[in-house]
Amino acid sequence: MSSGRVDFSQNASTYDRRHGAVLSQDGAGRLAAAASLGPGARVLDVGAGTGRVAIALAQLGCRVVALDPARPMLQELLRKSASTAIPCAIGEGARLPIASQSIDAVVIARLLYLARDWKDVVREAVRVLNHGGRLLHEWSNGADDETWVRIREKIRGMFEADGVANPFHPGARTEADVDALLRDEGMDAVSDVGLGAGQPMTIEAFLKRIGDGECSYTWAVPRDIAERRLPELQRWAASQFDLTLEAPIPREIVWRIYTRTY
Repeated sequence: MSSGRVDFSQNASTYDRRHGAVLSQDGAGRLAAAASLGPGARVLDVGAGTGRVAIALAQLGCRVVALDPARPMLQELLRKSASTAIPCAIGEGARLPIASQSIDAVVIARLLYLARDWKDVVREAVRVLNHGGRLLHEWSNGADDETWVRIREKIRGMFEADGVANPFHPGARTEADVDALLRDEGMDAVSDVGLGAGQPMTIEAFLKRIGDGECSYTWAVPRDIAERRLPELQRWAASQFDLTLEAPIPREIVWRIYTRTY
């Protein structure tokens, strides 16, 4: 993977189970209103995946193009959107095959912490936006005090202690880093749109998904290290938390809308 981006090709069939198949009509409508997107608006969804956002915006009348480097993800998008025409392109967000200042809005959802070249992804998004264009960004990588984030950071520390550099999430480390870069690139934040909580899950189920390889946390980790550390993680989590406790992942889903000011 030359871009250093996490490849979800093998998980296209299970991605929606974790993240939801399509944004609700209400949620999509609130996003569109906050970003001033009406029917016919030209929208590029970078890292569109299985179409969670692209399909919802297309159903509102936006002219959406979905871009993703993983063919299986786009194939799942096309399967889900059979009644809604959404042009798809296989490509990287850091090298957009699109003319400058030709797009009304760019969507970047749950992507920038997965891409080592995330700064280039942001700069390319800004480049293709027209004057007054909107960037819709969703972070949704959790807050430090959320249990699932504490578990995620615990296994990161274990892998790093075994010499695995950047075992997962090689891109932006905080949403504040994204905000700072967008400001430097001439983008002003104009509104936040809260869309409630993520899907509820028990801690036990979350740990199982890590162990089963559904989460990307183990994909770049040597098998022997993962097999040794995952039982340790299970024991640590059992000593710290009630594994039957159910909580939303993430606790809060917030989209930030930016506008291009030059």
